[in-house]
Amino acid sequence: MAADDAAAQEEGAAPAADAATAAAADAASAISEEEVSALLEGASAGAANVQPFDLTAQRINPMQLPMLETVCKMFAEKMSAAIAALIGREVSVQFSALETGKAGELQAALPVPASLCLIRLKPLEGIAFVSVDPALLLTLMDGFFGGPGRAVSDAQAAIAPAALRFLAMLLRHFTAGLTAAWAPVTPIEMELVKQETNPRLMQLGAAQDAFLVLRFTIEVGGQSGRISMLIPETMFAPIRANLESEGGTVRTAPQQNWAPVLGAGLQEAEVETRAVLAEAKISLGELVRLNAGDIIPIEPPQYAILLAGEVPLYRGRFGISQGRNSLKILPGGL
Repeated sequence: MAADDAAAQEEGAAPAADAATAAAADAASAISEEEVSALLEGASAGAANVQPFDLTAQRINPMQLPMLETVCKMFAEKMSAAIAALIGREVSVQFSALETGKAGELQAALPVPASLCLIRLKPLEGIAFVSVDPALLLTLMDGFFGGPGRAVSDAQAAIAPAALRFLAMLLRHFTAGLTAAWAPVTPIEMELVKQETNPRLMQLGAAQDAFLVLRFTIEVGGQSGRISMLIPETMFAPIRANLESEGGTVRTAPQQNWAPVLGAGLQEAEVETRAVLAEAKISLGELVRLNAGDIIPIEPPQYAILLAGEVPLYRGRFGISQGRNSLKILPGGL
């Protein structure tokens, strides 16, 4: 009996071994030994090499933002007129590129020294950045002071106090044009937060934070340079739908199904009202001298005002109805 049982176990084990061999062969065909080794090495490296990734985050694709390009082209026209009015000569501004990049890469690419401004685009949340080529800034400043707009090779001159003041003035001249260009999408007001000359001492954001880069090419007096706006993608998140639409602001379709429910709910809502029968004005000195029994004279009112909070609704006449104080609503409104 024992021999028979052993034979039976060997016969049952043979198919299991064949199945295990087939599974191993299938696994070997699906993934190579080198790939297995790489996966094991990566797992043994620990959590230091693991970087979190939010699968729910929706990255902005510049190709899917037609309205953003329209805004940038309109802003280029406004910027051209603003610079021309500032320096008193013809200026050409073209919207040249819409790019994306990581904060770490963009910060490393900024020149040192830099002509950099930190700005807010209120009411959007966050900080954006404006970078002006130092040579372009000096060319524009030379034209502003009546010079021929010649290029200056000394980069340190772009961080002199006079150049920094001119940069702030230049940005202020852009504000109205930026607001007008963004009007079809959302109300925006640019505010200068601070200026920076060494981008290594500032932080655009986390190294992997995504930015949209709007580049504008400026030509004046035979010289050309670039102004770039670096805007975090998260800043555009609240207005993304507007930027994706061809016509700017997205109009929300009326929710007809909710109208009856909301209307019925409003009709049943309770509102606290009050009626002011009379008012009197006294000085602070008279107020502190009041004692029990003193009388404050008031004029008898012709009618009382019924208010909900601080909002006047009706006028009425005070009286008694069924033994209770009452207000009779008068015709003719307030």
